[in-house]
Amino acid sequence: FGQFALAQSQFEEDASRCSDGVVEHLGKHFGLTDFAYPAQGMYPGIQNGGLLVAGICKPWPTKKSRIIAAFAYDGGTEYEKQLLLAVIEGPNNRVIASYKGMIPEDATTEVSSFSLRLDTARYTLAQNTRAFALRLNTFRERCVYDGGFGDELTLFIVDGQTIRPVLTETMSHWRYFSGNRCGGEDVPRTDANILISVEPTTSNGFADLRLTAIRSDKKKPLSTIVKYNGVRYDLTPWSAAFGT
Repeated sequence: FGQFALAQSQFEEDASRCSDGVVEHLGKHFGLTDFAYPAQGMYPGIQNGGLLVAGICKPWPTKKSRIIAAFAYDGGTEYEKQLLLAVIEGPNNRVIASYKGMIPEDATTEVSSFSLRLDTARYTLAQNTRAFALRLNTFRERCVYDGGFGDELTLFIVDGQTIRPVLTETMSHWRYFSGNRCGGEDVPRTDANILISVEPTTSNGFADLRLTAIRSDKKKPLSTIVKYNGVRYDLTPWSAAFGT
């Protein structure tokens, strides 16, 4: 299946809470007030010290003076959090590229302080283009649900002074068998975990990617190649095969 760009444990190794200096600098860069962590154990709020719900930093894999920073910020809109990304260069925390987006929330999802992870596995899409991934976990498990999902991965590339998403896919799915989970019954479930591998072939200048679903019920893995269309990876073949 080509060279796997896996990060099941690797993407957690060097990730940590961003320093106060990085937070302060990026708050100014994005023009945001109260861009700070709340007091420990407190919900984000102006009265609690800051509006950051989550923040994480990690060194760029091939240049340790460069840092990737990701933040979820309460911008005051119900059922959503602001997503802010930046690649910065030390020692003055110069912003090389940045991105502003949004994380939707609903009855089944909520952003918490543990929702963001950075994945710097070898997503080498072209000779001078190495992507990184943000993994997002917001699903709120309930005993009444017959299944769930998690680990939404978005691949980003640095494109000039912007950070641009090129692929988004949920990497973990599960479904429970019938049973009374709310009554404490241990109900078995089937899991499907998605892996990404970088292929030697290319489309529109970027490497093709293979998505493979590994099932816990030992059924044959499902695998499909997706190709870059010049803007994003076209997931239509994968969605048709996986049933999403």
